[in-house]
Amino acid sequence: MRPFFPYYGSKWNIARHYPAPANVPVIEPFAGAAGYSTFYGCDKVKMFDVDPIISGVWDYLIQVTAEEVMRLPDLPNAGDCVDDFDLPQEAKWLIGFWLNRGSAQPKKSRTAYSARSDKGQLNWGGKAKERIASQLSGIRNWTIENRSFEEVPDEHATWFIDPPYQEKGKYYRFSFNDFSSLSEWCKSRSGKVIVCEGVGADWLPFGKLGEFKTTKGKALEVVYLADNDNKPNRISA
Repeated sequence: MRPFFPYYGSKWNIARHYPAPANVPVIEPFAGAAGYSTFYGCDKVKMFDVDPIISGVWDYLIQVTAEEVMRLPDLPNAGDCVDDFDLPQEAKWLIGFWLNRGSAQPKKSRTAYSARSDKGQLNWGGKAKERIASQLSGIRNWTIENRSFEEVPDEHATWFIDPPYQEKGKYYRFSFNDFSSLSEWCKSRSGKVIVCEGVGADWLPFGKLGEFKTTKGKALEVVYLADNDNKPNRISA
């Protein structure tokens, strides 16, 4: 599957570089746009996010019909606003993420920038709605809860943990800096554990994943892996 909505820090573009899911379910405690689970087309996914906007958008997507998605307004002109339409709030947020590509929060209005189509970029409109509608059947077994990571119970699973980064996580709506607690929590998970971070992070023994293109140039990504016995398995630099 392809992304259901654009989101800051999404891992869809580099998901192939992480180990594929080995255990069911896949659990994403910092769900965001769930790029990892979306890329691998996982059948059973448990998502959690502290941001009620993220949990609201996913709850809407899990339940909405393809017909309802296709009836959403296109907002083709600069200045068109989601508040001009009688829509569920969650649908407005969904559209808003498409109007604010790569951001951690949705916009309300179409701008000239969000309407650009250079390099074949997909913007909100008919094709975006077709993508979403065609993929809805793939997430009917997914769940979402508006919870912080420490409230997520442990179980044998593939844990894809993509928290706000230690050095670059300031753009999210909810700030986070308790990396000491997060480190112990990650190491206590059962099953396959994959933890994402950026270069310079020191709260786990991260190893180099690779250097990848971003909207701001290139970024060096690091990763922490643990097996079923929670023994560190670093990717060598």
